[in-house]
Amino acid sequence: MPRRHFVADLNNAVEGTTVAGISDVQQGGDDGEFTFQCVSDGEKFKVSALIPDLSEYPSCHTAMIFAPDDAPASVAGALATISDAATGKTVTQLLELVSQELEFTDRDGDRQMADSQDYEDQDYSEDDDEVDEYFPDDEAVQQLYHPNHANTDAVRGFTKPTSVFRHRIRTDLLTAKVNGFKVGHHSGLMDGLGCYVSLSCRISKLGISEEAMQAWQVEPTEYLVTIFHYPNGYKSMDSMKSYDAPTARRNFGIRVGISTTYKPTMQEAVRAFAIMNREDEQRRDDSQAESQGTVQKGFRNSFISRPLNELLAERFPNLLHYRYNGMSWSGAEEFYNDHIATNHSHAELGLSDKYMDAEQVSAVYPALVTSDHIRDSVDQEHSLPLVGMQFVLRHFVRCTEFCLICFTKMPDDLQAIKPYVCDKPLCLYQYMSLGFGPSIEHEILSQPKVVDLLVSFCYHSSRTGGLKEFPAGLGLMVPPTEAYDKDYINSQTPQYNSYTAPETVTHIPVTSTLARDIRYNSFTREMLFNNKNEKCPLRAGDWVAIRSADSPGSPLHCKIADVSLYPSVTVVRPIQPPIIQFSSTVPYTPGNIQVNETLFGGEPIDQSRSAPVDQFRSATFYIYNQNFDDLDNSHKREAISGMLDILPSIMEMKKYLTRKAQSPLSSWVDRLPPAALGILRWIIASNRACIMQVDEVDGSTPGKRVEDRVYGMPGWSQFRFAMGAPDKERKFIRAVRETTDRLNLKYSTLFAWHGSPLVNWHSIIREGLHFNHTAHGRAYGHGVYHSLDLNTSIGYSGYGQTTQAWPMSELKISTALALNEIVNAPKEYVSSAPHLVVAQLDWIQTRYLFVKTSATHPETAAKGVVVKDVKPLQSIDQDPTMTPRGTMGTVVIPIHAIAGSRRPQSRSIKDATKNKRQKSLGTSVYDPINLDEDDDDDGASVATLEEDLDIFRNEDVPIPQPDIDPLPTPNSTKGKSRFSGLLAKVQNASKSTKPLTDYVPGTLDYSTLPMIQQPVWATPGATRQLMRDFKELIRVQSKEPSHTLGWHIDEERIENMYQWIVELHSFDPTLPLAKDMKAKGVKSVVLELRFGKDYPMSPPFVRVIRPRFLPFQAGGGGHVTAGGALCMELLTNDGWSAVSSIESVLLQVRMAMSSLEPRPARLAQGFPTDYGVGEAVEAYIRSCAMHGWTVPAGFKEMAYGGSSAYQQ
Repeated sequence: MPRRHFVADLNNAVEGTTVAGISDVQQGGDDGEFTFQCVSDGEKFKVSALIPDLSEYPSCHTAMIFAPDDAPASVAGALATISDAATGKTVTQLLELVSQELEFTDRDGDRQMADSQDYEDQDYSEDDDEVDEYFPDDEAVQQLYHPNHANTDAVRGFTKPTSVFRHRIRTDLLTAKVNGFKVGHHSGLMDGLGCYVSLSCRISKLGISEEAMQAWQVEPTEYLVTIFHYPNGYKSMDSMKSYDAPTARRNFGIRVGISTTYKPTMQEAVRAFAIMNREDEQRRDDSQAESQGTVQKGFRNSFISRPLNELLAERFPNLLHYRYNGMSWSGAEEFYNDHIATNHSHAELGLSDKYMDAEQVSAVYPALVTSDHIRDSVDQEHSLPLVGMQFVLRHFVRCTEFCLICFTKMPDDLQAIKPYVCDKPLCLYQYMSLGFGPSIEHEILSQPKVVDLLVSFCYHSSRTGGLKEFPAGLGLMVPPTEAYDKDYINSQTPQYNSYTAPETVTHIPVTSTLARDIRYNSFTREMLFNNKNEKCPLRAGDWVAIRSADSPGSPLHCKIADVSLYPSVTVVRPIQPPIIQFSSTVPYTPGNIQVNETLFGGEPIDQSRSAPVDQFRSATFYIYNQNFDDLDNSHKREAISGMLDILPSIMEMKKYLTRKAQSPLSSWVDRLPPAALGILRWIIASNRACIMQVDEVDGSTPGKRVEDRVYGMPGWSQFRFAMGAPDKERKFIRAVRETTDRLNLKYSTLFAWHGSPLVNWHSIIREGLHFNHTAHGRAYGHGVYHSLDLNTSIGYSGYGQTTQAWPMSELKISTALALNEIVNAPKEYVSSAPHLVVAQLDWIQTRYLFVKTSATHPETAAKGVVVKDVKPLQSIDQDPTMTPRGTMGTVVIPIHAIAGSRRPQSRSIKDATKNKRQKSLGTSVYDPINLDEDDDDDGASVATLEEDLDIFRNEDVPIPQPDIDPLPTPNSTKGKSRFSGLLAKVQNASKSTKPLTDYVPGTLDYSTLPMIQQPVWATPGATRQLMRDFKELIRVQSKEPSHTLGWHIDEERIENMYQWIVELHSFDPTLPLAKDMKAKGVKSVVLELRFGKDYPMSPPFVRVIRPRFLPFQAGGGGHVTAGGALCMELLTNDGWSAVSSIESVLLQVRMAMSSLEPRPARLAQGFPTDYGVGEAVEAYIRSCAMHGWTVPAGFKEMAYGGSSAYQQ
């Protein structure tokens, strides 16, 4: 076996190796990992090697080799180049390959020869064929072993790191950075070697609700991280467009996960791409799920990582090709789904208009989520990491809009907070069998009451005929219908008050020849067949249902233990479901709820069961060989009810999992039939709502948290409850804000009860609240009915009607109600009396689910304590005229029922944020986004490491430095020329206290300037980068003296991020320009900077507004054209670098104006008129044509700001 082969090879290496320069081989901490010691320049260092997939060892497996952080650069670079050459190598061959690459020598001074160790300790045969087997790769070895490493680029995937190559990397990653993502990397990115690049963003920036974060098990301070693997060196989008899908997969890979920091470690990145079998991957995900209650550091899989990783691996290369054929993401995905099984040439792509239609995305998502780099930057080179990250965001944030298996769009009317699969049976089968659903073990351990609630809802819906959706396609094998006789048939009565449309229930008689007569001994648990000559119809492990005289009321369900003594067959301990009498209606009296204790209080009604008798009695058995999918709907409900009846209680399952910490629930083979476990998994996985149990408060735990519990509802179990798509909370907040502003509301929202029969709740938590079907008639109009009075909603909940509680439930639910938050505009409801009927679904947000139980929690009962009702420390201020009433008067709702952004801020928080500019969709306190922060926008952010900042430092394009001359120059970029500023301060310290400049900030009359409006073509990426650059300029300006800085920008007067007004002042008084300015009374040169949608990839347009300069033809200078534009290569596509700062631009413009070569700048004589935009544009274009410089794409649109002058 491959694993055994690897272990044997590793053990041999651990015992001792003679490979030159290699020693101390040890087994690593992970499966497939080992370490060894190397020597370089007289120093030892530890190298790690990892074989991700041992199932392919030693034929075609891949191997990854890592140098320690303190290893010399030459060693790290050498090791990074041999990953591809290491493919298919044994442990010893890997060690030899490392020795060869590092040019180690043995004790005799000889170089290590590749594969030499293969020939030691071998038994040679005289058979020529066998001898050939020892030399399968002679030619390959000779090619790999070359001291100068010549012509090995293709073998090792090496990309030559030219200046153009490095510039493209910087451009691609800087484009991603200015679009709002943090960038990280590992290994030889800039050297053309195999490497990892990561892009990340904070979860809090994705626009998903707090409820969705809880349901998805992520924290707002964590990062969504996408890792890009380039095994053969960095590849740009141009390369990807030229690859077919298999080639693309060999050169490019993507993994998605969650991390507490902005990038994973090298080891985490490698493990993310390690190939694991399904069981190991499921075990890893379950382990991560079990640790969700604690802060888990480092990189981990998200709830959707596995299906999303498969989508990226299988489809992303093809979807990129479709995008460049003119399709949107939605069109490309639809085309893929429509043509996946057909052979179509590229000439046929996009023939249908539906593939070419623009995608419609909800406007409530932030721009970070909805941006499309391919669509928004038509004239620019596209960044592959940015496009990949945007695709990941599309499927992460909007995951509920797509099937988790085939990724087709789900129905638009489906409102879910958790992702699920479409109605294709194959998708459900893959979803369950591949383990993409939630871990039922984690759910049982962490929220047993929620699991009890879900099973109870499904059981009641199934027993009363309301269940409409079934676990189709899972291949569940259940007992034949006749095994249940008439145990469940009478309970499936039509529910005319159902949330869903009633279904006519028909019972089709089923005849089966599968019943077999036997004799059964209930004491010894033996089945005795009457004819021993017949072939045994059973196998060990089969499940059967037995009806005998000892159990006349219901069948015994058991697993076959042993058939070796046939005709005697033994079974494990049988499971006998309780016998439930179907109850008639329970009387309902408003204000005084009475619960039928016979049904809900204690043990279910059951017939007396006689004790086992040690004798064989006549019986009949039925094998679990009925395919669930072949049953009609009524018998499917019967099968589901039967399987749920033999489930153990949730607390029993929790105890089993606690006792068997490393075992899944499926290991309880003697107690759980596979069909029952499959139905339980389906119930949990198909729940699309976020339900969190609220802890009860009792006298034994005075310090227990109470902030989530509603006061005024004793005797009711409470659950935090959220439904709808992840963006539903944002839609609700927008509706609240708009209505509050429009109606000038003091109380923006109100809370009200919504009651619905128990039979509906299984559907409600999967479909959300709607009014597609009539439940109680529409006497007061169409909409979702609410009431401020608890008893009224209890009446609508169907209390007093037929109720079927799951026998093993510890909740014993009899009634369920929702407490919803609604926009407080009763006059705009369909009806406001006697009921609140709301038709606007965006106006409704579920907050709590209340269930009336008839059983005390066993742990609380055992302690003998009484559950208390405690008021929360902080509560929501409610409209006194529209306050809901509970069992003890008005209810008090805790502040934690609403999103954190809507809660009143404490004084300390207000003081900390009062000086920060904030923006929302308008200017609101509901969704503040701080603008006075950079990428690391709060204390929880992780600062970017220096190694990741280095890639943005353009070593190929040197930043011009000021010439050494007697002219005083202002402070340049960070870390540059600070001595001049310090020197000026020292020299001026002992001089006169007269002002050091005659420039006075704030005296410029902005009403005389040509101000433009925010351009319609503004892009989120450019806007974010401009905000960062503007903030940096203001920071520098606030720290440096005005006369030293030499420029000024009025922070309060900049209203459009795409147009900045800057004044240059305090020129050296010996300059002709300064003398002319003093003679004319001009205090500053007013500049205008206009930015385009592609900034910082394209330069800004810089021009002088006033005063007019003497033209070059008339003897002027200073690089100012006759139209006022600056004649500088820096401000064209040929001289501009995306890493240039605006501070450095202003410095170089000032230096150009101060230059005396070839002629000094002078002011024009005559009437002081301003330069016009049109003449500046034409002068700029003429200047570029004269010098052969490239005019930026879209220059006129940017320069004119989209004005009518440009349109003409």
